[in-house]
Amino acid sequence: MATDEQIEILRGPLAGGVPPSALAAYGRWWQLETYLREVAYTELRAAFGASWRDHVGEAAATRAERDQINAYMASADADEPLAYADTSVLFALIKSKWELFEPVLLPQVRWEGLVDELLSIRNRSAHCRRPHRDDLARLEQSLRNLEPGAREFYRSYTQAQRLRPGEGDPLVDAWLDKSHPSAQRLVDHCQEQYDVSFRLSISTRPWGPSIEGVQPITGTTGVLWHADWILGMEEIRPSDLWKELNEGVRELLVHLLIDGSAVTATFAAIDDPNAVADAIGHVFDAIIVTSRRFKALDPQEPAKDWFDFLRSDAETLPAKVQSGSALALFDPYQPEAFTIFAA
Repeated sequence: MATDEQIEILRGPLAGGVPPSALAAYGRWWQLETYLREVAYTELRAAFGASWRDHVGEAAATRAERDQINAYMASADADEPLAYADTSVLFALIKSKWELFEPVLLPQVRWEGLVDELLSIRNRSAHCRRPHRDDLARLEQSLRNLEPGAREFYRSYTQAQRLRPGEGDPLVDAWLDKSHPSAQRLVDHCQEQYDVSFRLSISTRPWGPSIEGVQPITGTTGVLWHADWILGMEEIRPSDLWKELNEGVRELLVHLLIDGSAVTATFAAIDDPNAVADAIGHVFDAIIVTSRRFKALDPQEPAKDWFDFLRSDAETLPAKVQSGSALALFDPYQPEAFTIFAA
């Protein structure tokens, strides 16, 4: 639900002559393209790990490099190559790796027909031409058509299976059997002294292996590690945690999801298990350093204000850092309770 402040922001463009239909159509396009970029990023990471950028294409990387000229006014997406991919490049990427995307989009014939229609709408929007009177309805219908696939995208990500010691996997051995020095130092001590609990889980992408009995886990494409922390009475700000992480850990992370007193860091199982084990230790240390008890921003509505603040704080960071997003909040056991596009 939009706040009064958010609605007020829209009054200026409308008063300045921007057609309401153009504003609405652009908003729906933003939803569509943002979703497709998140899908492309997640599936490429699950398939190729830290080398995912090699599969994005040179055009996006070149544009990102050129934008460094304007580094003084860079947005939170400045280091995201997919943020620089034209829509046509994004659609071409999806087509070239179709086996990764079909389970969360549409059957290929229907998708190709939709792409042709969407590019016409995109061209009008990109060149500030007035939208066709049916553009908004077409976009909203497209989003409704994509909603089942989007639910599957988020369901497969959030339906993680918790792991136990003795799995015989290098990362499980490192963190659940506590062979890693950081695990020996942190897991039990932080549970007893700070009420910070740790668990390790996996999820699988729709195109990947079945989550039941994935063996081996390490080295398998389509599998994501989920390192989860529950902070007890403590809470954490996304920007504080992000600042504590070094570049190597930031690059290895698929997502960093923060929901008040819960943190999830995901990694691709295809990546080096030793590097992932070290990164989990680094995130663990950063959580202990940055977590603390915060006072409510508004005593009248503390929960609302706090979660609004977390979401706003995360929006200043790279897209892989999220709070209050579908990746953080989607309930895989009640998928119908969460609308992705509200179309």
